[in-house]
Amino acid sequence: MSKTNQEIFENDYMPYIVSRGKFCTRIVLLVAYIPVLVLLFYFDANPTADSIFTGMVSMLSILLPWYIVDPISLQSVLGVPGMYLTYMAGNSKEVRVPASTQALNAAGYQLGTREGTVISAIGISVSIFISLSLMTFLAIAGNMIIQMLPQTMLDALQFLLPALFGALFMDRLLNSPMKLSLSAIPVIFIAKVLSVIGVFAILPFGGGYASIIICVVSCMILAKVLCANNSKEEKPVVNGEVSS
Repeated sequence: MSKTNQEIFENDYMPYIVSRGKFCTRIVLLVAYIPVLVLLFYFDANPTADSIFTGMVSMLSILLPWYIVDPISLQSVLGVPGMYLTYMAGNSKEVRVPASTQALNAAGYQLGTREGTVISAIGISVSIFISLSLMTFLAIAGNMIIQMLPQTMLDALQFLLPALFGALFMDRLLNSPMKLSLSAIPVIFIAKVLSVIGVFAILPFGGGYASIIICVVSCMILAKVLCANNSKEEKPVVNGEVSS
């Protein structure tokens, strides 16, 4: 008896992805320490304990929020296979999320479905091959190309990341209920104002992570409440009563 798509996805595809994903991420973790070992043993670099602690605090204040936020915010977009690929290849929000969302839009599948999970993984995989090709080329010829660019183009590159996030937000705005998307703007604005005036500075590690966590948690709660209200409003009425 042939297996259904659901059985193949749950019993064959996902266990294979999780098994290979764990193995590959452990290999990547070990490889990530090679530059440190080279600095210690080949270049005889011996940092002091104070400098190590200072560097750890500096990096944790920047990266620690993303260890909490990324798995929550990106899981629904990337899926399990996409999460493994993204954390091995990097550039999660700059490249992998746009690749995933555009692949889903082009294929016409929704986030969180079995088909959407597979399509998202394919889109991310293609983006990784393209990134590796471009990075190899730019590593060889990038410096020469940058020197040839006019100053106006170099100045414009500073707006690349904000423009990318703006395009992603507009894509979500057009493909989700307007009320749900617009409700995030006041939360983002308030969190940004509080961060600028230094309200979060009293928190450990400078508080740079506070606005990120506030935006993510608040928007998740807003989305839950608004979606629950929408589902209640859309329930059909049968014989004068709202059906369950």
